[in-house]
Amino acid sequence: MSNPLPISRRLLIFQEARNPHDSAEVVYLPVNKLGLPICGEGPELPSILKLPLRILKVFTEIFNQPKYKGWAVVAAGPYHDTSEEGKFYAVVLEQMPPQAQGQGQGAMGIMTATP
Repeated sequence: MSNPLPISRRLLIFQEARNPHDSAEVVYLPVNKLGLPICGEGPELPSILKLPLRILKVFTEIFNQPKYKGWAVVAAGPYHDTSEEGKFYAVVLEQMPPQAQGQGQGAMGIMTATP
């Protein structure tokens, strides 16, 4: 019996901000574009389904980009950074095994992790 490959997870942080070209539009800017590797369980975040629909739409657009192919969102929620002003969101991505990547599902194959 072979040992399964270790799961690769990354934590991305986004800041909610006004679009500099259209102040009526809200954008979500990545604070750490490459994400931080997560060892162990990672941060405990509420179900992604508790996020407002507008944020789910934005994250769907972001994570369906080709650079996120093979990654799935496993958790997302508000992130509180006391050293910075503004609204932040944390997203945990998990690398999908190769056989799961070719099943016609985009990177925003939202998975909710429940203990």
